[in-house]
Amino acid sequence: MSEPIEGNIATTIATSELGGTRHLSAAQFVHDQHDSVAYVASQDGRFTIFAWSDRDNLVHARRVESLLL
Repeated sequence: MSEPIEGNIATTIATSELGGTRHLSAAQFVHDQHDSVAYVASQDGRFTIFAWSDRDNLVHARRVESLLL
């Protein structure tokens, strides 16, 4: 997971720490369909983009709510 903030370092977290069922479902979909991208907007204000990373061989989550303020 990473955020578009200067100095932010990407970290590896458990899927359960991403958010609720919308986030889990999106992460699973991208894991199964590597050519897809999933956008998730949750009621608590989180906006996350999920995409497959060929380099890291995992789903990458990018939180972008800071860009929307």
